Amino acid sequence: MVALSLELPFFLSEMDKIRIEKEIEALLDSENCELVDFRVLSQKGKPLLVFYIDRKEGGITLDECGQWSEKIGAYIDLNQPIQAGYVLEVSSPGVDRILKKEKDFKRFSGRSVKIKLTSPINGTRVYYGILSGFVNGEVILDNGTSFNLANIDEVRLDPKDLI
Repeated sequence: MVALSLELPFFLSEMDKIRIEKEIEALLDSENCELVDFRVLSQKGKPLLVFYIDRKEGGITLDECGQWSEKIGAYIDLNQPIQAGYVLEVSSPGVDRILKKEKDFKRFSGRSVKIKLTSPINGTRVYYGILSGFVNGEVILDNGTSFNLANIDEVRLDPKDLI
């Protein structure tokens, strides 16, 4: 499967995307799961809706992802006006899980992370370090370096931390 990494607003408005995200978060939350990330991409000219989900405690299985794919698909079909057909993908966040929310940064404090910035600082866009906290919209590493969320493109757990 080849997916473009560009957000495509002509498939869904930003308001529709936010609404779907909030409604699916509530659906998952009711069963002790969480929405880690939601992306709208393109696959062969159709919207590709990608949901990364996890259990609030412990990991999620492939079978559970399949079950959630059916539930989310049925929910979208009944409640969301998507003009054309779409492709749905439900996946675990993987060992290099993305961190987006304040609760993520607190939960994974002490873990190694890879931070990609939207623009370079001192000629560098990618930083590695141990996550030590999150205060006032700033991701803080154990060496005292901090980055404002507005300047961050993506924060991921470093899978080397598991070795």
